[in-house]
Amino acid sequence: MAPKPMRRAVGACALLLTGALAVTGCSSSTQGGGGAAPEKTGTLVIDQAFTAQSIDPATIFQVTDAITASGLYQTLFTYIDNVADPQPLLAESITANDAATEFTITLRDDATFANGNPVTAADVVFSLNRLKHLAASPAYRMEGITVAEVDERTVQLTTENPAPYIEHTLTAPPLAIVDDEAVRAAGGTDAEDAADADTAGQFFTQPANGAGSGPYALESYDTNAQIVLVKNENYWGEAPAYDRIVIRNVNNAQQQKANIEGGDSQIALDIPGRIAEGMESEALQVQSSSSPEVLYLALSQKEGAATADPDIVEAIKTGIDYEALRTLVGAGAKEATGIIPSMMIGALPEGEGPESDPEAAKQLLADAGKTGTEVTLDYANDYTRLAGIDYNTLAQGLQTQLEAIGLKVTLNPTPTSTSLQRYVDGETEMALWSWPPDTADASDELVFAPGGLIGERVHWPAEAAPETAELAEAARVATGDDREAAFTAWNESMNEEAPFAFLLEPSFFLVASTSVEHVSHDPLAAINLSQID
Repeated sequence: MAPKPMRRAVGACALLLTGALAVTGCSSSTQGGGGAAPEKTGTLVIDQAFTAQSIDPATIFQVTDAITASGLYQTLFTYIDNVADPQPLLAESITANDAATEFTITLRDDATFANGNPVTAADVVFSLNRLKHLAASPAYRMEGITVAEVDERTVQLTTENPAPYIEHTLTAPPLAIVDDEAVRAAGGTDAEDAADADTAGQFFTQPANGAGSGPYALESYDTNAQIVLVKNENYWGEAPAYDRIVIRNVNNAQQQKANIEGGDSQIALDIPGRIAEGMESEALQVQSSSSPEVLYLALSQKEGAATADPDIVEAIKTGIDYEALRTLVGAGAKEATGIIPSMMIGALPEGEGPESDPEAAKQLLADAGKTGTEVTLDYANDYTRLAGIDYNTLAQGLQTQLEAIGLKVTLNPTPTSTSLQRYVDGETEMALWSWPPDTADASDELVFAPGGLIGERVHWPAEAAPETAELAEAARVATGDDREAAFTAWNESMNEEAPFAFLLEPSFFLVASTSVEHVSHDPLAAINLSQID
């Protein structure tokens, strides 16, 4: 039998980057009183506050869908114990030229899709080109990358610029490999006109569609209620641990707590740290880890927006009391020092982040005659994915702080689907969001650069901040030991120039039954279903 390719040591936590070293970023405990150790059953029930939109890999951009995809699909590389060191999954090996612009990948010869078809180079080319040409949100991962089939088991990737991080890129859920034969039959295409011509999106929501190579297959997909996976009876690796996995949409943290304490669920993903820390018992394990993402405030530069005024941007960034926000969120959160999370190269040391001076911000507005300026803050009022952080509470805290310096802040709470779409469409003035990483490499944060994916959402083109744009490009192409300095310089420039206020790095808390093994925080998908026993 083929080895199970995605497995962690018992009780292991994801290892997180800090500079060039990997260090543990999490802790777990099962000490405490109450409840006998539960027995494992054939069904794993997971409670999570949904952010589900699509499980077509080429369009996956939400955490719930990334969790689901981790059981259905597989990528060329994956993280196992150390996010500093991606490991081959569907790939067997990779070689690169000295310039880090050409990469030859050999595929393993035993991997098959759930429908029985072998995983071949043609599937890799189709999957990656379809991602690029569908031009959905995650398509940026393929910018500057071309892929070609060498033979049935070999592909070559060529990049416009040096890409020493390519293995990190190839771990991202949207770069999962699907069966080109099955997807083409359902109307899929990898042609340049795929954005208009591809009609395969709904195919991926059909039960047992067979297009993935993961240990589970889809039984049902309901973005409002629950998603159900079943064992892939044809899985090419070691048989999965569960017959069924049920992911339920449970928005209320107290309900998640009641469910897992009562044995109705085995994993809860959105219980706030202040509650989770007291739940350890013989029956329950609690894990905490640094979250490789930053909570931020986006300030639109669209003409006519109040936040397009440089004085308003400076007042907001200076007027926020970051320490007070950290206290408000509590349980392991820390102040952000920039857009790059502390466990990645280019992160700034603690204490070197944005300075807080509410009195100076108040005086700035008064001197500029802009006291009383009206600003609208958009946020998702049902978004609790960040370890149960209540966006309502956080938004109200920001409103209080910004009104104290002289702004008039109107809150615009809407459901995640509405709030996110407004943000994606560039319609928000001030918006509260976080950036879940697609990879565990600092290159993933370059979407915030002027002219980048997120930069464009706030109408911040490259010509608006040419020096910052140049530093972003320098970081993108840097190799070896030069990468850290390049990303640090860009990060510092973002703190000075960007229309973003980088607020907090939250901690991720996971509560699980002690019957569940090999479960820990995954930097890309909250948890990786393929690794759980």
